[in-house]
Amino acid sequence: DFRDRVAKYPEFFRIVMEDDGKRILELVKWDPLLAVSAIEREFLIDEDRVKKMFKFPVKYGKDLGLQYDEMKKLNSLNTLPMVSLYSDGWQFDLWSLEAEKYRVGVVHEFLRLTLEKRASIHRIVEFKEEFSLTRQTYQMLKKQPQTFYLAGTEMNWDVFLKDAYDGDGVLIVKDPQVVFNDRL
Repeated sequence: DFRDRVAKYPEFFRIVMEDDGKRILELVKWDPLLAVSAIEREFLIDEDRVKKMFKFPVKYGKDLGLQYDEMKKLNSLNTLPMVSLYSDGWQFDLWSLEAEKYRVGVVHEFLRLTLEKRASIHRIVEFKEEFSLTRQTYQMLKKQPQTFYLAGTEMNWDVFLKDAYDGDGVLIVKDPQVVFNDRL
């Protein structure tokens, strides 16, 4: 019922037909107050927790004998820069660490917006252009085991948002539609 739901909010969205017959969802009115991702909100509350979720490997010897503050400073090079996920991802150098962190954040936000907090990798890659994704999306997500859980076969991977599930793999907060689907 996606088209029906969108039609209920004509002040925000409309469906536009392109010349090739493709339907495009268009945002009618931009509200910068709504352009705050869940990650950005969480960052304001618990900065360290959010930084731990998006760690990229930094190779250094464990026997450096660093103090806590020194380790924190070293790892700060490795943490999520607070770039709005609602900004244009193509502004980053395609293969930079900043661009990869942006793409990880965008996938995280996308999964937060889904009912089941998971999606097929094929569904995510359908938004390749809009999300500034590359062909290495699977490899990128594989490097984020604190944030994402990948399950499936070689051709049909599903990406799960780890913090949305408990230790037994059960969705913590279930949308009424998910509860209905489970019962059905």
